[in-house]
Amino acid sequence: MRPGADCAVVRARWIAVIGLSVTVSAALDAQRGRGGPPTTPPNPRAAAPIDLTGYWVSVVTEDWRYRMVTPPKGDFASVPLNDEGRKVVDAWDPAKDAASGNECRAYGAANIMRVPGRVHVTWQDDNTLKIETDAGQQTRLLRFGESQPPAGEAGWQGYSAATWEVAGGPPRGGGGGGLGRGVITARGVVQG
Repeated sequence: MRPGADCAVVRARWIAVIGLSVTVSAALDAQRGRGGPPTTPPNPRAAAPIDLTGYWVSVVTEDWRYRMVTPPKGDFASVPLNDEGRKVVDAWDPAKDAASGNECRAYGAANIMRVPGRVHVTWQDDNTLKIETDAGQQTRLLRFGESQPPAGEAGWQGYSAATWEVAGGPPRGGGGGGLGRGVITARGVVQG
């Protein structure tokens, strides 16, 4: 054997021993229990991936014509409709709605979130995110953890069951940032 070869063999053995030690210790650490019973998941307010509360103002960067004013009767160019949909739209009488106290009908849940204006977002309680709109002066409640609408009239905002969906990992508590993007998924029940 050459004199330098012994040194290279010893170095290779030490590298292998260190690598094996790190691998084994990591595997053993992963087997260690975390102690204590499992904790209950935080309420939706604590699990929010970001803090959405506050006053928000919209910036209209698309569909200006359709978002700045409520279109007149018969103007549905921005909505893809089939023949049956056109019949329903053509049968709508805004004067009749106004006479019966339903002038806000055009500002239902689907439209009010696209109308420019200010919104005030607060937590009504730990499970209900409240969105108050300036345009149309309506309140939308996003209910977390409920699958059935509460008894009574739903109003023009309908009923919204919400969940947090965080891309890139499980929800984080405390409104912390970091990896992931929070998305509110609201499933609406249309008011008939």
